[in-house]
Amino acid sequence: MKAIFFDIDGTIYHPEIGISQNTIDEIHRVQKLGHKCFIASGRPTGFISKEVKSIGFDGYVLANGAHIVTEGKTIDSLTLPYDETKKLIEYVESQGYEYILLTTDRCYLKKESPHMYEFYAWCNIDMDSLCNDYDLDEVLKKTIKLEIRYNKKEDSVGLIERLGAFFYEKHDDSLNIEVSNIDTSKGHGIETMLNYYGLDVDDSYCFGDGANDIEMFKTVGHPIAMKNAIPMIYHHASIICEDVLHDGVAKELKRLF
Repeated sequence: MKAIFFDIDGTIYHPEIGISQNTIDEIHRVQKLGHKCFIASGRPTGFISKEVKSIGFDGYVLANGAHIVTEGKTIDSLTLPYDETKKLIEYVESQGYEYILLTTDRCYLKKESPHMYEFYAWCNIDMDSLCNDYDLDEVLKKTIKLEIRYNKKEDSVGLIERLGAFFYEKHDDSLNIEVSNIDTSKGHGIETMLNYYGLDVDDSYCFGDGANDIEMFKTVGHPIAMKNAIPMIYHHASIICEDVLHDGVAKELKRLF
C-alpha cells in the first residue's frame, strides 16, 4: 500500500477548470488498487470545498499540518499559542484590518469584512462553514490558523514584526498573510499520517506547487512538482509533471500506478 498526498490549489484545482474529471478518475483508480489518497493543504476544514470532499479522499492533512483527519476522526491537532494570538488580534483590530479565525470545524469572520468575503467566494471554499456571531476569546482558545487581510503592501512590514511566534506566508497579490503554528508543517502532518497507517517513508508520494509544500517534499519518499510550481520547489522534487491545466496529476498517477 502506498500513500499519495495532494495539495489543492495549483495542483489538483485551478479556478479556470476546477478539478478535472481525469484527475478524479485517476484518484479513484489508484484507491481501487489499494493505495491511500490524502489531501495535504494549507486550507483548514472549513476551506475544503464540497467539490473536493465529494471525491472521497482517505484523509486530510489540513492547516499546514495543524489538523490531521482520517477514518472520520481527528488523529492530531495543534492550536495557535493563545497569548501571542490574542496580542496579534488586538494589533490587527487597532489597524482596521480584516481577519478570519480558523478552527478544526468552523471559520469565524466578522460581517464587516467585505474584502475577505469576496476573496473566499472566489477561492472555492465551503461558504456554509463561515460564522460571524461568536465569542472572540472562546474562539481564540481553539484557533489552529488565522488569515489577515491588510490594506496596502507596506502594511505587511508592521504585521511581520509581530509574527515571531508564528510561521507565516505572505501574499502581496491578495494583501493576505496566512498565520500558522511555528511547530507544525505539512511534513509533520504527513509523518503523523504515515505512522498511523504503519507506512514507510519510501511508500509515500506527494504532488505540490507552492512554498508551503517544501516541508512535504522533504518528508515523502517521492516528491512530485507541478510544472506550474514556484522555482524553489523544483530543487526538492524527484519528478516534475505536467501543469495543473494539462492534467499533470492524472497523467503522473497513470504512469506511476
